[in-house]
Amino acid sequence: MNTYQRYRSVDYRLPESYLSWELYGAGLDNLGVNGEAVRLPLRDPTADEVLLRVDALGLCFSDTKLIWAGPDHPRITGRDLKNNPTVAGHEAAMTVVRVGSNWKNKFSIGQRFIIQADIKVDGEQVAFGYVQRGAMAQYAYVGPWVLENDGVCYLLPIKDTTGYAEAALVEPWACVEAAYHLPERTAPVAHGRVLIVAAAGAAADFTGALSNPPYEIYHAGGGAITGLPGPVVTLGEGGVRGVVAAQEKGGCFDDIFLVGTPDAELVEACDQALAVGGVLSFISSHDIPVKAAIDIGRAHYELTRYIGGATPDGVYGQNTRTDLKPAGRAWMVGAAGPMGQMHVQRALEHQEPPNVLFCTDLSAERLAYMDNRLRPLAERNGVNLICLNVGVEKDLPGRIADATGGHGFDDIYVHAPVPKLVEEAADHLAPQSILNVFAGVGIGTKAKLSPEIFRHLHTRLIGSSGSSMEDIVNTLKKLESGRLATRMSLAAIGGIEATWLGIKGVKENRFPGKTVIFPQVTNLPLTGMDKFQDVCAAAAPLLEPGNVWTTAAEETFLDNALEIE
Repeated sequence: MNTYQRYRSVDYRLPESYLSWELYGAGLDNLGVNGEAVRLPLRDPTADEVLLRVDALGLCFSDTKLIWAGPDHPRITGRDLKNNPTVAGHEAAMTVVRVGSNWKNKFSIGQRFIIQADIKVDGEQVAFGYVQRGAMAQYAYVGPWVLENDGVCYLLPIKDTTGYAEAALVEPWACVEAAYHLPERTAPVAHGRVLIVAAAGAAADFTGALSNPPYEIYHAGGGAITGLPGPVVTLGEGGVRGVVAAQEKGGCFDDIFLVGTPDAELVEACDQALAVGGVLSFISSHDIPVKAAIDIGRAHYELTRYIGGATPDGVYGQNTRTDLKPAGRAWMVGAAGPMGQMHVQRALEHQEPPNVLFCTDLSAERLAYMDNRLRPLAERNGVNLICLNVGVEKDLPGRIADATGGHGFDDIYVHAPVPKLVEEAADHLAPQSILNVFAGVGIGTKAKLSPEIFRHLHTRLIGSSGSSMEDIVNTLKKLESGRLATRMSLAAIGGIEATWLGIKGVKENRFPGKTVIFPQVTNLPLTGMDKFQDVCAAAAPLLEPGNVWTTAAEETFLDNALEIE
């Protein structure tokens, strides 16, 4: 057997120690010691543990958030990292190399897995790579919280034919996939808290609109509100503004109906009054000529939603589409970053792709890189791919009008955490459109938007964070059935020592795609795929055009780079 085959079958002696990037506090200076990984003894797993070899690790922007926040990160708030360090890293392909006695009937040496990192125990978040020590190391120990937690194993087996890097990239791709499968409410919450706000004495008939009573119904602003089922609590002086002001964090109501033509202050008060997952409905037969500061961070992380129509009845049934509109017009804002390119690739590989895919970014280099890799896919599937550098483009509205025939976009995905970009994108929405704030903007980040995009256009403003077990399972199936090439996202590689610079590079957007670390490889500097020839001349010819990673290139690379006894 060659080196690669021995490695795959774990037919070699494991080392006595391993390298791990311990996180001791906030900031890159606290990752490892003096910019170097820490060497730890490689012990046998306990009876309740399985020892995993980390074969490939994708570096994620979420890792940079954890590292820069340290103990202030919401998933590990208050943890004494100096004395109880954690290890980041959750985009991992791993192999079982030792098995504790309690798991020998379920796991065996040589089995290969990826992990669903978003783990909960008794409802408490204990995510791998956050609370649990993750994969930014050469080895990882996992116990019952991963192996059999409430009947669920968070390790997902991968096929023998699946490469390490492409497997590690399933997790970020699952986050992309999740953005197109967000379940939306089609009715007010049964037994929930409902607020009816009448702006300037407006009128509305709610007969049939609240079809799953009993509700806890509140009414503010007077007006001629009829057809409400059950008793109603009338809010006192100050109405909804007073109720929101009295709440420590807002978030009072599951469903809010704002009737009539409110001012911006009232819209913003209602927005603050939404509970997690709450829906704000704009009900008016007339235009609402204001722009209000909407908390797009809550839409991203807390799934607040906005709808509208002329009457309350049937308003929840407007525009329930979740995926890209077939043969439609889509705009990817900030398209040339690592996650943006994944969305572009997904759109081009879709069974029913858009006719027009309009991609904008500030980086000419990244756009050229994306265009070079993805234009053949666009041409093969008949998609008009337009790549535009908005840093030099002088007539963006004109280019948009040309691309859409003046009708606007059916789907807009914003991949940069900039409220101004969301505001600008909202001016180019088509009827029945989707506006997805994909980039993670913090709760409290607001964009000034017109209620008309919800009331008149029936746009859905959505956002999402992370992925579910179902998302990652389905994404793995797409990869292993040949319907998704996750490997196309790989832009740079490195060995275990290159992790520090790799994380710095992710933070600084150094590479136009994903960085993958091969932890078992040592002394390999951080290398863009355009320089791969310099580190492995034997494997470079096995890349696809555009320096696209392949499993054949990976096998040859590892056969040359690994050092095992």
